[in-house]
Amino acid sequence: MKGKQNDHPHIGLAVFSVGVMAIALSAGLSFLGLMGKVDGYLESLLAPQGMAAPAKSLGPIALWGGSALLAFLLPAVILNVPCLWRRLVVWGLTFALTFAWGPVLLLAAHKPEIGVALVAVVWSGFCAIVYTTNHFLPVDKPPTKDHGAS
Repeated sequence: MKGKQNDHPHIGLAVFSVGVMAIALSAGLSFLGLMGKVDGYLESLLAPQGMAAPAKSLGPIALWGGSALLAFLLPAVILNVPCLWRRLVVWGLTFALTFAWGPVLLLAAHKPEIGVALVAVVWSGFCAIVYTTNHFLPVDKPPTKDHGAS
């Protein structure tokens, strides 16, 4: 623990690195064709029986822009929230809200192509949590007893 307290974290660099890694992983899986399989599985999981397959698809700008936003904002929030359990709640709720867009897209007659965003959320959240366990962050400092009285 002594080594962790003397470590000076670079939160901005960590957020940038985690976001780039998450988008790169999503792009790599998409390049390999695995995202199509994930999106197909999500569609079969979320679509009710008897519902016609949606014909519309999300535009690449909306899909990748939203995924990039999640990949960078999630670690920024996690690295600025104290306590591990709060960080895990933020990560879990972000995953749940991202997953909840699948049925919304189906109701709007769009394919639930949220695999890229889910991978970005899972990987950026995991990397941010690992970073917080290996570095002492400024938000983890114990509160001071001085209340401004002189």
